Amino acid sequence: MSLHNTYYVLRHGNSLANQQKIVISDIQHGRDAYGLSPWGIAQVVRTLENWPFPKPDIIFHSDFKRTTETAALVSDHLSVPLKPNPALRERYFGDFEKLDDSHYPPVWQHDAEDPEHEFGNVESLESVCARQMAFIKELEQQYNGKHILLVGHGDPLQILLTHFLDKPLNQHRELVHLETAEVRALIPEYDKA
Repeated sequence: MSLHNTYYVLRHGNSLANQQKIVISDIQHGRDAYGLSPWGIAQVVRTLENWPFPKPDIIFHSDFKRTTETAALVSDHLSVPLKPNPALRERYFGDFEKLDDSHYPPVWQHDAEDPEHEFGNVESLESVCARQMAFIKELEQQYNGKHILLVGHGDPLQILLTHFLDKPLNQHRELVHLETAEVRALIPEYDKA
């Protein structure tokens, strides 16, 4: 897919859910609770102090509290408008919602075997990728020549990066892990035409 805009992805800072080691993937639990931890705020501030890319023209973010707070910090610091979009939401982890985060590795094991699995009613890799790509296609129709920052969550952004590196989605855990408050170009410079 040839892009008319330049995209960067930023994972939210460490959240209270990360701190408590629980899975919060349902918007009903994550919209108004489980925002950034004090450490997460500090992580985002550190990222902003060392911002490696051109200033974005606009920020789109997941409407979870942790991503909204992350995007707001970036928006305030860089004086850039921001808009929430549900396409950037966390991957839904189904039956594992509100359980401890030791439930992630078995899901990732299923991911490695089948990108379409829905083990434990988890949203499939294919589904996560499709909703994010539909949104990027919308942005491509709406904007041209813009620098766009997407603020999201670990698994969805890892899946998106995997897609843009033209790798099978079931290899998303083999990519260098996107840490909390880490920003990356969606298409690395060396991959651009």
